[in-house]
Amino acid sequence: MAFDSQMFGSGLGGMLGGLFGGDSGKPYDKAMEQYLQWGNKAQGTQQPFLNAGTQAIPEYQKWLQGQEDPSKFINNLMGQYQASPYSQYLQQQAQRAGQNIGSASGLMGSTPLMEQMQQNAANISSQDMNQWLQNVLGINTQYGQGEENLMKGGQTAANSLTDLYNKMGQQMAEQSYNKEASKQNNFWNTLGGVGSMIGSFL
Repeated sequence: MAFDSQMFGSGLGGMLGGLFGGDSGKPYDKAMEQYLQWGNKAQGTQQPFLNAGTQAIPEYQKWLQGQEDPSKFINNLMGQYQASPYSQYLQQQAQRAGQNIGSASGLMGSTPLMEQMQQNAANISSQDMNQWLQNVLGINTQYGQGEENLMKGGQTAANSLTDLYNKMGQQMAEQSYNKEASKQNNFWNTLGGVGSMIGSFL
């Protein structure tokens, strides 16, 4: 059989392309580098929310435990109550007004007047105590809601990061497969070129 120069040239081209075609995995490495940079930026964005949510978990649990026994919780709160300066001022004003009325009407020291003055003082004290308790309970509720919101934000960030890591894992596996497939193509191109060159002499 005569020498086939066209077949030889084609085979030589295939063999040289397979051997010296450059680093076929380089494009995949570059793509993976960019993908990892993007992943690191996304992780950095979500990480503070994940950290805040993680730190909020023990605080929220502690807050819940403090309210397991409602009676104990309220008693502990009320043990910290102190009459406000405004309440003390109102009681002094009520006492002076009662004394002035008693003095003007000649009832000073009478039982009905003393009972009325005591009732007025009790009403003022009760209103002040109720207002204080409502304020404290409101702040306590806001604190619990704040810790819960931090946990929810942390859970959202954790979900986002989990999704990100899953996608990155899939992408890395695909890139690794494509890179290896490209190397295999170069190998088979080299063998094919050698085979064509041999065939050109047959």
